[in-house]
This record gives sequence, structure tokens and C-alpha cells, in this order.
Amino acid sequence: MTSQPIEGRQPPAVPRHARVDVIGGALIVLLAVAVWLGAAELDAGALSRIGTGALPKGLAVVLCAAGIIILMKGLLQSNETAERFFVAVRPMAIVIASIVVFGLFIRGVNFGWFSTPQLGLMIVGPVTVFIAGSATPEMNVRQLIVLSIGLTAAMLLVFMDLLSVTIPVFPKFIQDPLTLSLGIDTLVRVAYLAYGALAALLYIIFFGWPERRRD
Repeated sequence: MTSQPIEGRQPPAVPRHARVDVIGGALIVLLAVAVWLGAAELDAGALSRIGTGALPKGLAVVLCAAGIIILMKGLLQSNETAERFFVAVRPMAIVIASIVVFGLFIRGVNFGWFSTPQLGLMIVGPVTVFIAGSATPEMNVRQLIVLSIGLTAAMLLVFMDLLSVTIPVFPKFIQDPLTLSLGIDTLVRVAYLAYGALAALLYIIFFGWPERRRD
């Protein structure tokens, strides 16, 4: 005897605590709290002089607001639209690995028995974006390369040049002598202009020329 599916049967209700939006919103809020606590001792400055704490604290506020909105959406949505949360181990591990790489190499760390060199945003930025982008099954290597370099150029422009946030740009062994000879502001502008031009050139090579050949 076999059981036949019942037409019009409603899908099982997804408990609120197991919904994707509820868990995702809560994690974003927790991340916002962690960012705020980590930047609590940094000076936010004023409108005329933005301090080193302005960016992380502003990011924390935005993340918290977004997390609350997503959380409330998950709590209020109907059973028909609610999705159950499932842990995707591989993408999560890849994203966590990208965060670890950024933290270990952007300034360098020294735990006594273990140390890493300062590589700066010019090296760590593209590597981190590429690793994080590899988490998706639809990864396209050429698109990731262009995106990694282009986003690094944008970060240098916004954070270093416009907001004057203190972030190491180059590996330490070349940053100190270059800074003494040219100045950090000039170096930053040369860096993001070079990366922006490189991203545009790679985009043309990877995606522009093949399309022209097809025509």
C-alpha cells in the first residue's frame, strides 16, 4: 500500500527561530555589536575632522539597523514565504577564512610563537575579496579577478583618500621608504589610480575583446 500525496496540502510551518531571516538578522546585529565594542576606544572625531573610529562605528550603526529590519521581517513573514535555515559549511568556511586572512596580514600580528608580516591593503584587499568570492558555486575566476582589484581601488579612494582612515596600504618593507620619499597621500592616489586602470584593462581583455571577436 502506497501513500498518495494530498493535493493542496500546506507545507509544514517553519519555526520563527529556524527562519533564515531571523537567524541572519540576529547574526548581523551581533556583528554590529562586536564592531562597535571593538571601536569603542577609537575617536570618532567631528564633521570637520573624521577620526579613526568614525568608519567602524558608522558601519556598526548601519549593520545594526539592517539586522533589525531583516530580523523583524523574518518574525512577521508568513509560513508560505518563510525559508528554513540550513548551514552551508563550505561557503561559511571560505568566508571565515577570508576574514582571518585579512586580520592576520593587513597589519601583521605577533603572538610570540606565531607572527605574520604586514602586507597592506594593496595585497590583502584583492586576496580577501577573491577568497570570499570563491564561496559561491557560480564563481567566475575572471570576474573575481576584476572585482578584487576594482574593489581594492575603491576602498583606497574612499577610506584612505576621502575619509583619511589609517590603514596600511603597502607591505611594511616597502611602505616606510616609499612614504619617506613620496608621502603617503601621493602613494595612496598612485595606488588606487593604478589598480583602477588595471581593473579596467583586465575587464576589456577578459570580456571586451572576446565579444568583439564574436561580432
